[in-house]
Amino acid sequence: MVDSDDKKDKSNGDIDPTASMSVDLGKLLQDRERLEEKIQKKFRKVITVLFTDMKGSTALAEEEGNLAARLLIKQHNDIVLPTIAENNGVLVKTMGDGTLSWFASAQDAVRAGVRIQAAVDKYNRTKSPKIPIQVRVGMHTGEGLVEKTDIFGDVVNVASRFESQAEVGEVCLSEETHNSMSDKDEFRCRFVRMAALKGKKEEFKVFKAFWKPEEIEAEKSQPLAITVEEEGQSKDTSSVFKPIQDIRFAQS
Repeated sequence: MVDSDDKKDKSNGDIDPTASMSVDLGKLLQDRERLEEKIQKKFRKVITVLFTDMKGSTALAEEEGNLAARLLIKQHNDIVLPTIAENNGVLVKTMGDGTLSWFASAQDAVRAGVRIQAAVDKYNRTKSPKIPIQVRVGMHTGEGLVEKTDIFGDVVNVASRFESQAEVGEVCLSEETHNSMSDKDEFRCRFVRMAALKGKKEEFKVFKAFWKPEEIEAEKSQPLAITVEEEGQSKDTSSVFKPIQDIRFAQS
C-alpha cells in the first residue's frame, strides 16, 4: 500500500522512478531483432568490390595545371566507367582519379579489371598521349551492405588495400575473389605473395590476373601455385599452397 507521504511526493511533481518501466524492453529488443534481420536480408550481399587508381594526376596538376590533370581524368573515365558497366558492375563513385564499384559476380569483376588494363594499354599505344594513363586495379570478395548509392563493410576496406598492393598496369585480387571465380580457365591467375594489409592482423594471399600476352607466355614456363581446395580437397586445407607444372589458366 502506498502511504500518504508517497502520494504527496508524486502530487508535488516528483519523478516516479518506475514510470519508464511502462515500456516493455523485451518487446523493443524483439522489434530491433526483427528490424536488423530485415535489414540484413534486404541489404547484405556477397559482392566483389573493385577499386581503380590512376597514378600521376597530382604531379601533372602541379606541372601543367589543373586543366591538363582534369583532361587526363576524363580520358581515364572514358575507358574505365564503360568497362565497369559492360561487365555488369555498379559504379558507386569516382574519387578524383580513382573509382569504386561492385559486382555480383567475381568472374565479372576480374574480367572488368583485366579489360580495363587492356583498354588503357591500347589507348596509350594507339593515341600516344603526351601523358600516358597509368592505372592500378585491386579487388576483394566478401559480405557487404549494398544500398542504392553506396556500399559498406570490411569488404570495401580490404578491396582498397588490394588496390594499394597493385603496381601500375596490374590487377591484384584476394584469395576470396580467386576462389569465387566461376571459371578460372578464363584468365591466367596465380598466387604471387603474402602481404600485410593496413589495419589487419593476419597476412593476406595476393593473386595477380595476367593480361599482357607477353606476360602470359612468360608465365607458361613458371610453376603455378594453387590452393589444395582447387584440386577438389576439403576447404579446411585451402590455405595450403603448392607449385604445379600443369598450368590450366589461359588468356581471356
